Amino acid sequence: MRSISRLLGRAASTVSREIRRNGGGDAYRATEAEERAWGRARRPRRCRLLCSPKLQQLIEEQLRLDWSPEQIAGWLKRPYPENRA
Repeated sequence: MRSISRLLGRAASTVSREIRRNGGGDAYRATEAEERAWGRARRPRRCRLLCSPKLQQLIEEQLRLDWSPEQIAGWLKRPYPENRA
């Protein structure tokens, strides 16, 4: 565990806790551990584009006009300053 923690740049206790939480040394599977981590997440949120068809349509229109993502983000700040983050 110490060599793994050094490679990951994490404390050995963090790696140990992760392995113990997800089945132990022999049963640990990274993909299953990740799925469980997402399930335990404090605030799993859906993507804003999936939640807002209007926003999705606006962005699609700008992409059709060959706007870059940076241009679209800057443009959206003007008409919708209250919808940050």
